[in-house]
Amino acid sequence: MATGKAVAVLCGDLNMLRCFAKTDIPTVLVSSDPKNVTFYSRHCRHKKVIANPLSEPDKTILDLVALGQQCSEKPVLFYGDDTLLLLVSRNRKLLEKYYRFLLPDPDLVEALVDKTRFASLANRLGLPVPKTLLPQQVKTAEEIGQHLSLPCILKPDLRVGWFESETIRDEGRMPRKMLRADTLIELTRLLKEMQLFTKNFVIQEYIAGGDDCIFSFHAYVNDHSEVLAYFVGRKIRTYPRDSGVSTYLELVEEPEVVRLGLDILRKLNCVGVVKIDFKKNVNRDRFYLLEVNPRFNLWSYLGAVCGVNLPQVAYADLLGETCKPQEGYQTGVKWLSFGNDLRTFIREYRKNGDLSWGRWLLSYRGRKIYDVFSWDDPYPFVLCLLNYAKMLFRRLLSGAAK
Repeated sequence: MATGKAVAVLCGDLNMLRCFAKTDIPTVLVSSDPKNVTFYSRHCRHKKVIANPLSEPDKTILDLVALGQQCSEKPVLFYGDDTLLLLVSRNRKLLEKYYRFLLPDPDLVEALVDKTRFASLANRLGLPVPKTLLPQQVKTAEEIGQHLSLPCILKPDLRVGWFESETIRDEGRMPRKMLRADTLIELTRLLKEMQLFTKNFVIQEYIAGGDDCIFSFHAYVNDHSEVLAYFVGRKIRTYPRDSGVSTYLELVEEPEVVRLGLDILRKLNCVGVVKIDFKKNVNRDRFYLLEVNPRFNLWSYLGAVCGVNLPQVAYADLLGETCKPQEGYQTGVKWLSFGNDLRTFIREYRKNGDLSWGRWLLSYRGRKIYDVFSWDDPYPFVLCLLNYAKMLFRRLLSGAAK
């Protein structure tokens, strides 16, 4: 691809692509799914289907190298999930010949993605994580109960393939990031479920508080360890509740999260883009560190709308442009994934009596942006509706056949 300006190669979704809308930055959207709805966005100027990084990692690298070779200027590479992050990090020496990107040291990337390794790193650096146990330390639910009070949670070491696993299928097929046990009987069952997926996982104390107690610190740090931009986000709801994917988000001012985030960045010596998740314990009035993700994510679009466009900051920095640290951002805009938010409201918030129809609808007041829907970019949303209608039609046919 011949162009006079460095291309932004986006291994991501609509939330990443829309960070470059209405700019003169040339983009190539990369996906292993030829039916990716993001390909139908009006902002998708060029697209490239590559091999699946999970099942064909070597072929994926060759596809990325071939794409980089087509560009007249070395492109900037963006990655939006753990599979791509690990693949890029583990093949950085080769990819650095064809792409610009900034990652923490290889060992640090591995430690941040792997929950068991991160537990050891956090303990060594004195990071404010919840009390954590490893399967090597305790064998039974009763032993765990001697060290942790219930409820407690279980997280796999790596989330790669987790949402498609038999464990998640057995837990109702909902996109749970963790498993929560409220009793010893339930903990015994969940230990067996987790071991179906991996022998390596962490067991942590549960931090009291709802989804709206989860905060995240987002930043971009250049290779001189200078923070060029940051913002703080807060979750409003997730699906499923307490353990799932984000459905409703907002940016907030929270000085303590900023202080903790900057301190953790310094202790980790982390560079590039980073997201640091915290949960505030409502009983102890204290923030606990949940995880650190050195990659781009769905918050990027909300941050861009509110005045801090981390992908564009990264692009400018990697091109060697002078970037003054950004100060301040707008609050009051919310990001919504309506389908999943409706599901979590009906199945959990309303069912448990925590949120009425009226209060749920009132929560939508104010300016919003959406995971898929956009007035000036309607085709991905229309395609999602058509795909959903086809799925319902197939289920109806299948039910009629029985």
